[in-house]
Amino acid sequence: MRVLDKSYLHNTFKQAVLQHQTQIGFGLVSGSAVNAEIVAASGYDFLWIDGEHGPNTIETIIDQARAIAPYGSHVVVRPLEADRALIKQLLDAGIQSIIAPMVESGEQAKYVAESMYYPSRGKRGFGAPAVRAGRWARLPEYIKHAEDELFLAVQIESKKGVENFAEIATTEGVDAIFLGPADLAVDMGYFGDFSGEEMQATIEKLIKGIRALGKPVGTIAGSPEEAKRYIDWGASFVVVGADTVFLANAADSMLEACQNLKK
Repeated sequence: MRVLDKSYLHNTFKQAVLQHQTQIGFGLVSGSAVNAEIVAASGYDFLWIDGEHGPNTIETIIDQARAIAPYGSHVVVRPLEADRALIKQLLDAGIQSIIAPMVESGEQAKYVAESMYYPSRGKRGFGAPAVRAGRWARLPEYIKHAEDELFLAVQIESKKGVENFAEIATTEGVDAIFLGPADLAVDMGYFGDFSGEEMQATIEKLIKGIRALGKPVGTIAGSPEEAKRYIDWGASFVVVGADTVFLANAADSMLEACQNLKK
């Protein structure tokens, strides 16, 4: 059987984020491998597959990861919830970087972090050699080196999470914090609008506070101008769009431009 070298596992996205080298990403919400491949050819640093709100299954996530692979963008996945079984399934599917949604305490962050690693460090079940993560037994050194290349960001997106951001950020095994401004805005009474003064002040405080604790921060931006602001505040990785929204906007703009052609 062919043997693949451990360098096959190298996670360039993790390395860049931990060194605070700015990474620009794009969201994939549609569940479409075709959309994933189209966007992958653009050359974003990472592509964020949304398994929480998008109509995704483990099969559609793997299909998208395969479509992205030839183009060099790193795959980051947000599972449906911060559940150990779902995280195990994603890791075994060869996903190296995970954003765990709605983490609100250090205890919950510890549960998620333990889901990423094998005993004695964690509680991940061992089956990688037989599945895509271990490239079907072609990566015999997987268990020795894979954990060095895994990346975990836990998502703070509630008032409770904000209150506990320090204990969440300093939890062993958590590599970075990802801020969810839309859900946080809902929880703060702004119905998903995070452009207001209080929301922006909260985001700034979080980014700077988390960075002061030595952890990288990622978030979502609604525009290039907003992305620049977050990066200036210290964010290391930012998602700047989503396939579904971009398709809707492009379709609407084209129809509007062509309406005067109708007779």
